[in-house]
Amino acid sequence: MESAMITEEAIERCPEGREGFTRRQFLRGVALFGGMTILSANGIRYTFAASTTEVPDVVVTLVLRGGFDGLSAVVPTDENLMRQVRGQIYIPNASLLPLDREFGLHPALKRLLPLWDAKELAIVNTIGAPTHSRSHFDEISDVAYAAYGEKDKRSGWIARFLDVAGSGSVVQSVGIGSTTRQLIGGKAAPVNVDAINNFRLDSIYGYRAEDMAGFIDETHGRWTNIWATQAKSTIAALDQIAKASAQRSSVSYPNTGTGQRMRDVAALLKAGIGVRAVDIEFQGDWDMHANMGNLENGWLTSYLADLGGSIASFREDLGVLWSRVTVVTVTEFGRRVSQNQSTGTEHGWGTSTFVAGGGVNGGKIHGRFPGLDEKQLKDGDLVVTADYRSLLTEILTRRAGITAQGAEQVFPNFRPEVLSVMKHLSETPLPDSFPKNVRDALGNVAYDKDKLPTPAPVTTPSASPSASPTPSPSASPSMSAAEMVMADPSTSPSPLASTQPSSSPTPTSSPMRNIISSNKKTITCVKNGKTIKVTGKNPKCPTGYKIKR
Repeated sequence: MESAMITEEAIERCPEGREGFTRRQFLRGVALFGGMTILSANGIRYTFAASTTEVPDVVVTLVLRGGFDGLSAVVPTDENLMRQVRGQIYIPNASLLPLDREFGLHPALKRLLPLWDAKELAIVNTIGAPTHSRSHFDEISDVAYAAYGEKDKRSGWIARFLDVAGSGSVVQSVGIGSTTRQLIGGKAAPVNVDAINNFRLDSIYGYRAEDMAGFIDETHGRWTNIWATQAKSTIAALDQIAKASAQRSSVSYPNTGTGQRMRDVAALLKAGIGVRAVDIEFQGDWDMHANMGNLENGWLTSYLADLGGSIASFREDLGVLWSRVTVVTVTEFGRRVSQNQSTGTEHGWGTSTFVAGGGVNGGKIHGRFPGLDEKQLKDGDLVVTADYRSLLTEILTRRAGITAQGAEQVFPNFRPEVLSVMKHLSETPLPDSFPKNVRDALGNVAYDKDKLPTPAPVTTPSASPSASPTPSPSASPSMSAAEMVMADPSTSPSPLASTQPSSSPTPTSSPMRNIISSNKKTITCVKNGKTIKVTGKNPKCPTGYKIKR
C-alpha cells in the first residue's frame, strides 16, 4: 500500500517533526500514536535520463566538531618553516608517514595508510567554507545548512539531498551522536540515536513492547490519515533498527565512543534497510586551544588514533559493501598556522578533509595548497582554496545518484569547482558478491551513459610550501553542477575530452581540439606580483588572485 508523505500543515502543527526524533521523543510520540514522519514508498525516485543504472553510494559524514587542525594531520614537509611557526607542537619529518614529496601523515593516523596505498583514501587540502568568521556558532550552522545568502533556508544539505533523491525506505537517514543540522528540515525526519541498541520501544505501565506495537498496528491498520501513517511508520522504523541491532561483527574497533558509533553504522548498512545517509559526530572536541600534547601522548595524538582506527575498522567491517560507501570528514573551520602560548592553536580557516570509499580517486592529495609564508596567509590563517560544497557536489552527483539540477537545489546559488576527488558510479561496477538485500534496499539510479564521462582538469598541489604558490590553472575556473557531474577523473580518452579545460595541452593538438579551443578565453590573474593565466569558457581567477586589467 502506498504511504503518504507528511504535509506542511502537519509540520506546522508539530515543529519537532523537522528536527528528527530522539529515543525520548519516540516514546512520547508512541503514546500519541505518532512519532516519526513516513516517507513516500513509491520506490526510488531519481531523475537521470533512463539509460544505464547503478546502485548508489551511502553517504557517511563524520563531523569533527570544534575545528580540525589539518596542519597537524596532513603535515607539510618544510620542516624548518613548520618548526618556526609551530614550535613545541611541530612534528619532525622523521616521524611522518610519507604521502608525497610535500606532505606526510601524522603517525597516529597509521591505520589509514593501507587505505591510502589501496587508493581508497583521498585528502583535500585547504578546503573550507566561504565565510571566515572563526565563530563556532556561526560556522557550525552555516556549514550544515550550506545555503549561503539564503537566510530563510533552515534545512540541512543532507535533508535537501534526500528530498531530491527520494527513497522508499522508512529509515533513509540516521544521525548518531547528536541531532545534527545537516539532517533536519527535510520532508522526512531522520532517526537520531546515541546507539542503535538503545532505539527501541520499552514496556510502559506493565504493557509489553510487542503488545503495544500490535495494538498500534491493529488500531491504525485501516486508517490512512497522517497520524495513523506516522504511528505505523514508527513501528516500522523500530523494526528496521532492531534488524540492524541484531547484526554481529568480529572486527575490532577502537574502544571509544566514535568506534562504537562506526560499528553501529556498519550494522545499519549490512542490515539492508535502505539507509542513504548517516551523520556521525566524533565523540570528542577538536577545539584544542591548549596542551595539544606530543607524538607519544596527548589530546591530539589520541584523537587522531581514534579517527584513523575507526575509519579503518569500518572499512574492514563492511567488506564488499565498501564499494558503495563514501565517508567524508566535516568540520566548521581549521586552526591558525602559528602555535599559541598555551601549546595549542586558535580558530583558523582552511583545513584538510579525508574522503574514503570504494569510489574515491585515492592515493592523492587534491586541492591547491597556498603556502605558509606570511604573505600567503590571511590574517595568520591558511586560505581556503576549495569550497567544501564543491567536494560534496562531486560526492552527490558522481556517487549518490542525483542529477546536476538536483545538486543546484541542494546547494543553491553555487557554482562548484572540479576537484576530481570522486570517480563516477559508471567506473566502479557493482561487485558480483554484493549482497542482494542491500542492493534491493538501495535501489538503482539511472544516468545517461552518452554524457559520461569526460576527463576533468587535474588539480595538483603547489610546489614546496616555502616556494611561491602556483595554483593549477586547470582547477581555477568554477563549473556549474551540470558540468561537474559530467566531468570525471579518469585518464582514459573520450570523444568529449576536448570540451573540458586542459591543464597540460599537448604540442600536437588535433584539428578538432583547435576548433573547440577557439571558443575559450584566457585571462591573466595576479597576486602579490605573481602572475598566472587561466583558460576556459568562463574563466575565473583562483581565491586571492585578481584579474590583471
